[in-house]
Amino acid sequence: MIDPSEIVNNLVGMLRDIPALVTEVGSDPTRIYAYHDSYPKNISLTHALHQMASPSIMVVWQGTQPGAFGGVDVWKHQITLFLRAKEETTVGTAYYRLFRLIVKGVPTGAGIALENATVHPSCNAMDLPTIQRQTDAEGLDYFEVPLSFTEMGDD
Repeated sequence: MIDPSEIVNNLVGMLRDIPALVTEVGSDPTRIYAYHDSYPKNISLTHALHQMASPSIMVVWQGTQPGAFGGVDVWKHQITLFLRAKEETTVGTAYYRLFRLIVKGVPTGAGIALENATVHPSCNAMDLPTIQRQTDAEGLDYFEVPLSFTEMGDD
């Protein structure tokens, strides 16, 4: 089983390599970042969500579960992108643009859209992602994009 933090860090790097996505988060690549659980600094995802800047994308490992791929038992790593969109002038498009750029954006040097790219050499390309609305503790909406990465074996 690979260390899921490697997937998270690689994914952050690839998202930062999508020029239009970086532009969408205020032209600041540090607004696309990883959240790694670490006691006592990072012990509350709810708190981290509350502190997210607008716009930004936070990449979080949510867990790992067993799965099957082609009749073989494998590990599936669940990574979630938490999105806060920027203030927009065209009503209703900011989250759509973020999602499209995440899925269809082409990282510099990759040559293919992120949805088909190899984020980690021991994993297949991500399963097709979804996007869903969530509400934080203060009643403010944001969106999350759950991703699943299936290992090619059991490293």
